[in-house]
Amino acid sequence: MLLLIGVVLTLIWTVWKEIHPLWKEDKRKEAWILAISTLCISVLGIAKSLNASLPNPLVMLSAILGPYPQAVYSILQ
Repeated sequence: MLLLIGVVLTLIWTVWKEIHPLWKEDKRKEAWILAISTLCISVLGIAKSLNASLPNPLVMLSAILGPYPQAVYSILQ
């Protein structure tokens, strides 16, 4: 629970100190990029603090690439 509060407070601090000034300076693209990346990181942090089972990204990358690294390796030998 304490970790969840820490993630939410960090999200609020980031919005106040980083995104708010960018928005006032009409740097909308930078503000949106920072907001979306901060939101994604916060969602993952909240899920992890609630002990949710998160998938390993390397497994997905391995499934996408499939046999391509093996084919390139066999060609280069």
